[in-house]
Parts: sequence; structure tokens; C-alpha cells
Amino acid sequence: MFADVALNAPLRAGDRAFTFAVPAALQGAIAVGLPVRVPFGRQTTTGFVVSLRAQSPREARAITALDERLPGLPPDLVALAIWMAEYYVCSIGEALWAMIPSVAAAARRGASPAATAEEDAPPRGIPTAGAGEAKAPQVRAMLEAHPSARIALLADEERFGGYLDALRWLEDRGRDAIFLVPEVVQADAFAGWIARHTRLPMAVWHGGLSDAQRWRLFRRIQSLEVRIVVGTRSAIFAPLPRLGLIVVDHEEDTSYKEERAPHYHARRVAEERAARTGAALIWGTPVPSTEVMRAVVDGEAASVVHAAKRAPVTLSDVRAETGPLGGLFGRRLYQALLRVLPGDRAILFVPRRGYADFLLCHECGWVPRCARCGVAMTYHVRQVRLHCHLCAASEAAPEVCRTCGGTQLRPHGVGTERVEQTARRLFRGSPIHRLDATSAPDETTQQRVWQQFGKRGGLLIGTQLLVKGVGQVPAAVVGAIGADASLNLPDFRAAERTYQVLARLAALAQREMIVQTFAPAHPALRALAEDDAGTFYRNELAARQRFHYPPYHTLVNIVVAGPDTDAARDVAERIAGAVTGADVLGPSPAPLARVRGRYRWQVLAKEREEMAARRGLFELLRTLAVPRETKVLVDVDPVDLL
Repeated sequence: MFADVALNAPLRAGDRAFTFAVPAALQGAIAVGLPVRVPFGRQTTTGFVVSLRAQSPREARAITALDERLPGLPPDLVALAIWMAEYYVCSIGEALWAMIPSVAAAARRGASPAATAEEDAPPRGIPTAGAGEAKAPQVRAMLEAHPSARIALLADEERFGGYLDALRWLEDRGRDAIFLVPEVVQADAFAGWIARHTRLPMAVWHGGLSDAQRWRLFRRIQSLEVRIVVGTRSAIFAPLPRLGLIVVDHEEDTSYKEERAPHYHARRVAEERAARTGAALIWGTPVPSTEVMRAVVDGEAASVVHAAKRAPVTLSDVRAETGPLGGLFGRRLYQALLRVLPGDRAILFVPRRGYADFLLCHECGWVPRCARCGVAMTYHVRQVRLHCHLCAASEAAPEVCRTCGGTQLRPHGVGTERVEQTARRLFRGSPIHRLDATSAPDETTQQRVWQQFGKRGGLLIGTQLLVKGVGQVPAAVVGAIGADASLNLPDFRAAERTYQVLARLAALAQREMIVQTFAPAHPALRALAEDDAGTFYRNELAARQRFHYPPYHTLVNIVVAGPDTDAARDVAERIAGAVTGADVLGPSPAPLARVRGRYRWQVLAKEREEMAARRGLFELLRTLAVPRETKVLVDVDPVDLL
């Protein structure tokens, strides 16, 4: 007998899995999912059995022993890993190791993690006791009629009524559930919400736990001690044996996309796991992704819509409404802020942190750029320094131009620091708060900023942390400065992302929202102002279908990166020439053509038929000769193309 064993090795090591002989002493003990020790090269390493066979196509070395440090994996997770290997063009081992904690930590002990609730300051959108929890009987009716239904709950806090109804249905069926949330602190708060409504044993799973803690939790789940798992994206792999419900809250959030290989998307994996286990799947969000909207439009999912009343949104054309500081504060936004400050609260969204996008010499046009990444360095006025937000390089801002020696170095573009500095001059006497990755680098600090804003009021200036972070507090006036920048990114999702961010910001506005823009006629902005999500999604889906983009065609982004641009380009050209079954774009320099000293070349493949390009790409990557320091990164269903 022979066993196919998945190792934590990439495709270039030779295959998706490796075949080993089962020695006589282990003939009755080997089963799919068990961890084993096997010889690999000059070492012995751990792998998981993914299939058994009577014969081997080649001579095989023997399994050394069972690895008793680790628990076995349930068959449904093994099958899911095999699917992930095919879908995301990786080895089965890479997929399995994305599911489990570090093997090195398996023998270490860690405290058993417990669900905790952020009762003092729950993130906005997770109701406090008794709020936003009106039951949604249509959800239960859908689940009772179709226990494996797919449902899109398109609502803000009201979606929790649907979650509550699904929870009651789950209790009656005696099944288990996974609740996914984008951020760690949201997992704790979500667990607190669930604890108020059920006595089912529950645990929280996220990256904030140590590997030893997660192994202990893994074993508790397998031994039926846990019925509900709440967590971030990796919680989708919780080994619940009676899975009956998966909820993906704020399914549109990009945090569900794994940054390391394999670049899985937890929403997509949740869909596959639900289909394989017969579990019901609920997507919950006030601003759905185009993927979920397509499922609704095509009849693959039912929808429950709760259209909450929203403050009016005004588009301010900065070309015609010059305020006291040109395009920074237009007249309409400036007057709206004057009406509410200092006695009330206001929020300003600015896409970028720092003082300005870049410094520019007005004598010769020179712009300071990162030596490792080639991008313009962001100017931070308080530190009088330049920072690269790609590689974290930092240097003192020059006083004279390094090209011509001129002294006319001036900041250009808008960042949170510049808006903050200007606001302190314009709105004296008002508390001014800032929320970005520089001023609030972690969730604890971010929550503290929100708490101060809630208590003191005034003006809060921030980046996307205003909607992606924790503890949101509504404000009388919400403004957006420079939101056009994201509309012009070289990414097919640019309009969708901009609409989602601004729509979530609009939910924080109590009286009005003002969006300053150079493009007031843009369809995404018009749909926002007219509160017409239906038109936006119809137009966006039509464009995606016309140009063969997701969610109608799978997109595979292949990035070749290395210290030698010619070597990277050569590999990218060989890949582009070998990919079949797809419309191939490139190779071309990636939008971020150099990061941390590595040149990046990009190949985009739009599959004409599902899996057509990926099957050929799998065979190619197994044998492709790549220079030692050159890396090939494959991202299926990319969330951005930068």
C-alpha cells in the first residue's frame, strides 16, 4: 500500500503531494488525514496523508512513523485542501498549512483561548444589548425550506436580526456554526453578542492567538467541546464535525484575502466548504461585493434587504466651489463644518496618511523617490521626514533639490497630516483627532481614538480606518477629501471600492455627507448621491461581463519579482507565452514596478473557461526554471492589481 502525503513545500518541489510506501507495521494504522513523518531530501519532515493507493507509478521511500504530536485532520478539510490546491494553483501541503497552526508549536502548551466581549466600546455595527436585534423571520423560513441555502443579508445593524434567527434555527437542528468577521477586535465583540443569545459552547479563533493556543483549540473543537467558532479568515478552517451554518459578516472586506501564498479568499473558501458540507451560508453587509450581487442577480442566492434611511449625500465640485484654501476645503464643506463645530462631531475622510503625497522641486521638477521601490516618498510634516509606505524606508526631508540645488521644494497632494494642520487653524477651539496607520498603528490605539472622539467631540480626520477599524461613532457631518484618487487607480475594482468606502462613511453621517470631487458625474459618485445602489451594481456588473473580469471570469494575476529586472521579465515572458485557455495581458511592469529593491513584472490571465488557464499553469510551475532569487507569485481572484 502507498500513501500520498502533503508536505509544506511549493509546486516547484515537484508535485501537489508526494507518494510514500506504507511499511508493514503501519498497514492497519494509516488513514487519510493522519500526520506522518517521512524522509524528504536529507531530512525527515511532517506531512498529512491525503489519499491511499494500491500501487505507485515510481519507486517510493517508506513512511518513517506516525507523528503523534499532531491531531489528525478531518476528511472534509483534506478534501477542501485538495480543492484549494487546484483552485489557487499551489501544492496540497501549502493549502493544508494555511489551515493549521505552526507544526513546530504542536508540542508546546498554551492557555485555552476563551471568547471575550468588548462590552465597553463595541465596534459600530455590532449591536449592544437589545439594539438592532429585531428578528428576521424570513431568514428562518428560508433555512427551514432549504437547510443549505445561500442568503445575502443586505443591511447595516439590522442584519443581526437575521443572524439571530439563523442562530435559533441552528440550535434546533443541533448543528455547529462558523461566524467570520474581518478584524480581531470584531471577533471578540461578535463573540460577546453571540454569548448574550445562546448558551452553546463557543470559542474565538484569530491570528492574535499563539500557535500553541490554536492547537489546543483545534483539539477542543474536534472533541465536540465547541459548537460555535467566531474568528477572522483562518477560522473558516475550524474542524467542526457537524457544520450547519457559515456566516461571513462584511463579506466585501479585503481583510478576508490572505496576503501570503496560497492567496485564498475566506469568502470563496466559505462558499466551497458550505457546498461540500451542506451547510447554510449567509453573507451579511450593507455594501455587498459584486461577487455576492451577481449570485443574487443570477438566482444562486436569496436576498433579504433592509434599506435604512440615510443622511443626504452632496457632491461638491471643487472646481466651482473654491473655499478658503482652494481645493482642500471647498466652500460647501467648510460652511457645513462651521455649523457643527465645536459643539458637535464631524468626520473627514482622507485617502492617504502623511502631509502630502510628495515633494516637488518647482525649479526642475525633481521628486524624491524611494531608492528601493522607485515610488515617490510621502512627506510627513511633523517629523520633517520622507517615508516610503511600501518598504518603511525613512529619511530626512531635503532642504534643497538634489538635482539642481534649488530651494523651491513644495508639498503636493493631500494627506491626513496636512488636513489636520489646516483644520487646527480653521477650527480653533475644536478638538482635532487623527486616525491613520501612523497615529494609530494597532487596534487598541484605534479604539482609544474613537473613545476620545465620542467623549470630546470635535473633528476626526482619518483614512480607511474610519470604516475598517473599530469603535465607530456617528457624526453630524461627514466629509470626504480627495476621494477621486482611488477612482483612478489601475484596478478594475476601483469604482466598487470607492463606492463601498464612501457608502460605509455615509452610514456614519447623522445630518449630511459632503464628497469633494473633480468628477461629480462619475457613476459611482452619482449612485451614492442618489442612494441608488441598484443602478451602480447593474452598471458595474455589465462592465465586468463586457470586459471579461470577475465575477464573470476568473482572473489570475502572476507577478514575477527579483533583483534583476531582465531576469524577472524573461520569466514573465515565458509564463505569458505558455498560458493557454485565457486572454493574456502582459507581461508588463506591475503598477508598483519596484518594491523593496525587487523588480516586479505582471502577467494577467482572464480565463475563458473555468480552470482552463490554471491547469496549464500548474504543469508549467512544476518544471519552470527560475533564477534562485526570482520568485513567481500566483494570485487567483486578486483583490487589487497593484
